[in-house]
Amino acid sequence: MRMLICMLTALAPLCACQSGQKKPAALDSTAAATVAAVKVPVAHSFYKQLKGTLAGQPVTMQLVKYAPGDYEAWYLYDKEGEPIGLSLSRETADSLIFAEFAGPNDENIFRGTFDGSQFRGVWTGNEKSFEFGLQEDMDSAVTFETYTLWDSAKLRPHDASSPMAQFSAEIVWPSGGADAAIITFLRKAMQPGMKPGDMPLQALKASALGYLSGYQDNSETIDSSELVAGSGATWNWESQESQSVVWNKYPLLVIANFSYDYSGGAHGNYGTTFDAYDLAAKKKLTAKDVFKPGYKPVVGAALEKAFRKQFRVPAGEPLDKGFLFEPHIVPNENFYPTGKGVVFNFIPYEIAAYAVGQISLFVPWSDIRSVVQPAYLPKT
Repeated sequence: MRMLICMLTALAPLCACQSGQKKPAALDSTAAATVAAVKVPVAHSFYKQLKGTLAGQPVTMQLVKYAPGDYEAWYLYDKEGEPIGLSLSRETADSLIFAEFAGPNDENIFRGTFDGSQFRGVWTGNEKSFEFGLQEDMDSAVTFETYTLWDSAKLRPHDASSPMAQFSAEIVWPSGGADAAIITFLRKAMQPGMKPGDMPLQALKASALGYLSGYQDNSETIDSSELVAGSGATWNWESQESQSVVWNKYPLLVIANFSYDYSGGAHGNYGTTFDAYDLAAKKKLTAKDVFKPGYKPVVGAALEKAFRKQFRVPAGEPLDKGFLFEPHIVPNENFYPTGKGVVFNFIPYEIAAYAVGQISLFVPWSDIRSVVQPAYLPKT
């Protein structure tokens, strides 16, 4: 097996990166002074919460860097409270470009300079451009360390042409920003399989070992002809797991858990599950905590309204005619509240075909206030 491990904490030494910025150079009539590049310390990995404005509107961004070129990010307009996922398009020594999916034929783009604590530039989308300026702000937020692990194994270790399985995992680990009791609760809730005294990397190594050992167990039963008859590629398995921070403002914390798995067949399966934590109550939230009894018809109707708006389905047109498997949307347990509403996420095949992808629907509290527990409604 081959293994690559990377872990940096928020207090670890920073890796210096070359910046595109330069010091002013004094020029005379005979020669130009040497122009020295400025080194801006940007950590190899980190978690940061950034706050500022976009087009004059207050926004908050959650930013996790696991390694160069490997980011997880979300942002929201504070007034709206609907988190929007971002994917990294490009990273240079002093700049980042993120894409925001905005429909089948459009993308919104964040393009700006990043020095490790400030992200400034221009947002473009819908044929418009606006300046944005964000800076690190961890007020009322939990801090995190980041841990990553990658490992692989051949199906038949002594066969040079053997198919291979790959395992990768990226997690955030609570490290501060709250009292010790809350941090202890979060660590147990986020990694329930960890034994007392274990460190996160030990848990990741155990997961990798279990996955790869199980994969190699198949070598005892597989027909060798499968590997030479053109179907060997279906034995190149892969497992990916990655966490990101979606909402981080006491007393609410939301973590996204993305996973992808390919274990043969036409394509892999993927999806994102969300865990919401009430830090004041030290509990992982369920639908019964957030909603009143009998909530499903009201929330279901609001989800259908949100689906029609997001996918431009006319009122009165049946949702199961070319869109969903069923005519109505039933709320699931894959949800999380925000300060302004609630998001329900449905993974591929759950309510629609694989080609549709994940369906994430935001419902403002105002649409379902009658069935929400008062503790989770905004204070007026």
